[in-house]
Amino acid sequence: MDTILIVDDETDLLSGLKRSIIPELNCRILTAKSGGEAINKLYAEPVNLVLTDINMPGIDGLELLQSVLQYDAYITVIMMTAFGTIEIAVKALKEGAYDFIQKPFDFEQLIRLLKKGVERNKLLRENNRLQQKVCEKAPLENLIGKSVPMQMVHKQIMTLGKTDVPVLIMGETGTGKDLAAQAIHAVSNRSHKPLITVNCPALPEGLLESEMFGHQKGAFTGADTEKKGLFDQAQSSTIFLDEIGDLPLSLQIKLLRVLQNREVKPVGSNQSHQVDARVIAATNQDLEAKIQNGEFRADLYYRLRVAPLIMPPLEEIKDDIPLLTNHFLNKAACELNIPPKTVSQDVIDYLTECHWNGNIRELENSIRGWMATISEEEIQLRHIIRGDRVNGGPSDTFQLENPYKELKEKVIENFTRDYITQLLTSTKGNITQSANISGIKRQSLQKIINRYNVDVARFRNDRS
Repeated sequence: MDTILIVDDETDLLSGLKRSIIPELNCRILTAKSGGEAINKLYAEPVNLVLTDINMPGIDGLELLQSVLQYDAYITVIMMTAFGTIEIAVKALKEGAYDFIQKPFDFEQLIRLLKKGVERNKLLRENNRLQQKVCEKAPLENLIGKSVPMQMVHKQIMTLGKTDVPVLIMGETGTGKDLAAQAIHAVSNRSHKPLITVNCPALPEGLLESEMFGHQKGAFTGADTEKKGLFDQAQSSTIFLDEIGDLPLSLQIKLLRVLQNREVKPVGSNQSHQVDARVIAATNQDLEAKIQNGEFRADLYYRLRVAPLIMPPLEEIKDDIPLLTNHFLNKAACELNIPPKTVSQDVIDYLTECHWNGNIRELENSIRGWMATISEEEIQLRHIIRGDRVNGGPSDTFQLENPYKELKEKVIENFTRDYITQLLTSTKGNITQSANISGIKRQSLQKIINRYNVDVARFRNDRS
């Protein structure tokens, strides 16, 4: 059932409108005698339309209009005006009101206006619902992968998008934490407003506080005007605190206050004000270790870690490398405005065998470099291995000792066989220990051993 909120400081008018409108529109009517009471009721339950007087003590109709649209831009707001307030009503239209009606009412005109306003609200919400449905998968399209770990990430993002709790995204550098934050926001009910991103280590400590929480005029040298902080800009939206592990201790307590009380205090102000911003944070650091070292507040950590999301390293999703490679090839072609290229199976095998310290970001940058420097339509292994050097490949790839003869055997077979031999020698054939040392999952390491017919038993027999 549709809900209309009527706001006026005249009690008799509220009662009369409520009695008259309900039979005509078959809707629920809420009433409020002040702007403050209206805001409280607005937060308490869904409302389709607000019918409000302009002249009221305290929070007037124009201030209420701003609060309503800031809370939910789809709510229809109709202003009631008395004689002499037409100019103010026109101003209200410019600021987002749907329409206005002058007292005393033409009741039939009022009913027509309310019907149109409620229908407008329904159309806007339905349009938004359809757009959400169409775009629901779009945010996940940038999080490439069909491996089990990535499917779990996709599922978590869709679940977290339906909640409003703080999220802490953890993972190594280059695993796509920023893309995950964008996806969570995009599938949330706050997606109608832009995501606000704060790169915590990018600004000096003195400026960071002002950027996050705003400042009053004259708060410090150069503060010539009042400035709204990023939390205020994220009102009714989401704020993404990237690299939260680098947030100075002095600001951690202020962020904790935002999470606990949903209020911010601008620099130079004695007053705090309420803010409604969902917080998503990300880090590639071990925050629990930083807590032990006194570099991060435990209470803030547990406030942020209400809903943890762990992004898997590329080592754990190597099955997705063919998909990622194709995606980055097409992406680079668009960005560089060049024809798309393909890669040979030898290159895919090579990329899968490599260890990528920089994870997905390093893989993407390598592919982008190859796209920019290789003129052939198909990128082959000979293009990315030059003599004994890797051309734009992973930073810690083992180097070839001899000039190129047959690259596949040299890069994949010879290197892998030598490495596995040294690894098993050092662990005396212990597969689990070898997997831990190499950073390769035990199951993947066993596949490599089987692929190259390495006799593990002889390493175990060498035990003394």
